[in-house]
Amino acid sequence: MAERTRSQVVAFRVTKAERRQIEGKVRKSGLSQQAYLLRAALEEPICVVEELRPILAELRGWGRNLNQLALLAHTGRVQTVYLRECTEVLGKTYEAVNRLLTEKDGVISCGNVQLHPGT
Repeated sequence: MAERTRSQVVAFRVTKAERRQIEGKVRKSGLSQQAYLLRAALEEPICVVEELRPILAELRGWGRNLNQLALLAHTGRVQTVYLRECTEVLGKTYEAVNRLLTEKDGVISCGNVQLHPGT
């Protein structure tokens, strides 16, 4: 049987209230408990920003729309698309999310999406 990469076990005791608090933070982060605790102990601070959920949903929608426009342009069904407003809005959104990352100095988590500086 192959040896596991992570073969060491770390265990510690907590009160019921502490456990509920940890579980709540893990659930909010969208990470597994192991991933959350490893990141919290070894890497950057974890900052969960609930307000990012609607922003990221909106960005996914814009991305889908842009993909559809690209497909229509490649098939010749669309000749001209004016994207100046779209580009400006996406740029401002990108800057705002990047500012958050800089302020929080590390990783921002929003459910299953983790943002890192420069993404």
